[in-house]
Amino acid sequence: MIQRDEAVKIVKTDIADRICALYNLDRTCFSLLDGHEGCQNIIFMYKKNTAELVVRISFREDRSFNDVLAETHFVNFLFENGVRVSNSVKSVNGNFAENISVNGMDFYTVVFTKAKGESLPANAYRYRDGAPIDEYFYNYGKMIGHMHRVTQKYEPLSEDVRRPEWITAMRNNFIEKYIPPELNAVKEKFLHLCDEARKLPKDKDAYGLIHADFNDGNFCIDYENGNITAFDFDDSAYCWFMYDLADAWSKGVGWCRWESDVQKRKDFMAHYFETVLKGYKSENAISDFWLDKLPFFLKLVEMEGFLNELHYMTTVEGGIEYDEYTVYRIECITKDIPYLGFFDSIYSAQNPFSYESK
Repeated sequence: MIQRDEAVKIVKTDIADRICALYNLDRTCFSLLDGHEGCQNIIFMYKKNTAELVVRISFREDRSFNDVLAETHFVNFLFENGVRVSNSVKSVNGNFAENISVNGMDFYTVVFTKAKGESLPANAYRYRDGAPIDEYFYNYGKMIGHMHRVTQKYEPLSEDVRRPEWITAMRNNFIEKYIPPELNAVKEKFLHLCDEARKLPKDKDAYGLIHADFNDGNFCIDYENGNITAFDFDDSAYCWFMYDLADAWSKGVGWCRWESDVQKRKDFMAHYFETVLKGYKSENAISDFWLDKLPFFLKLVEMEGFLNELHYMTTVEGGIEYDEYTVYRIECITKDIPYLGFFDSIYSAQNPFSYESK
């Protein structure tokens, strides 16, 4: 797989002008976003007068052009059905995605409208003045519920242009490729999780095309009213709706990760998730059958996070580093410690989510 720095050079020298021609853009108005750990796309921000766009260029080996087309089809379906998302815009050829080839390499390009507002991390995790943080938790759940309600009506563009099944993608693209022999115990746990997940019902009110990576870096907040606009559906896949909710639970731990009292962490997370669920249920129903499976879906979230970590270390960093954070994950996985270890004695508020030998 080509490294991101090399891909950026190719884009700047051989592709950027072609993108401008395809979308009638002014290259002097492009600004490259810095890469970050786990970043596998090249992102340019575009601003000229009142026009604000996001140009995303994908060179991932695990993405086909049909995958990208299917993503834009889903995003535009959500947009057309009233969900606040960054919709994709057409090129001069009338396409929502373009394949630009350079020396036999494919670079899939999509241009999106910029989401209104600012992400919470970009605002140093400060929420809007005068509003309680519970409003944010509620709106977070409300957005997930809105997407899940609308996606129940979604039909893919075709059998060839459709997003993947999440479990199949995890198993074939990650478990079988990036878990080294010394982590066979982890592999066995993950294969068992996949087998157990496949036994779950796939009723339309519980299973469909989900975001699958709905974290606070993938949506913006309108700081005037608290409205959330979602973007980055690059990982969207067919999965159980409960996965997005479990993922939301996992994102709540950051608000109390420095709390040393485990009961206070439990109390905070109970309140946080209850508020998220209130927002969710204002848009979409979910039964206790699924909510009771939160610990199981947190294991799936844990699996996805660790597999992405292994993928990044293997393909970008050149090898797996067994630091205290990686060992922490391995301990939680192999010993079946629930809730990401957040309520277990393995957890240290002084050094969150890192392993300290007792």
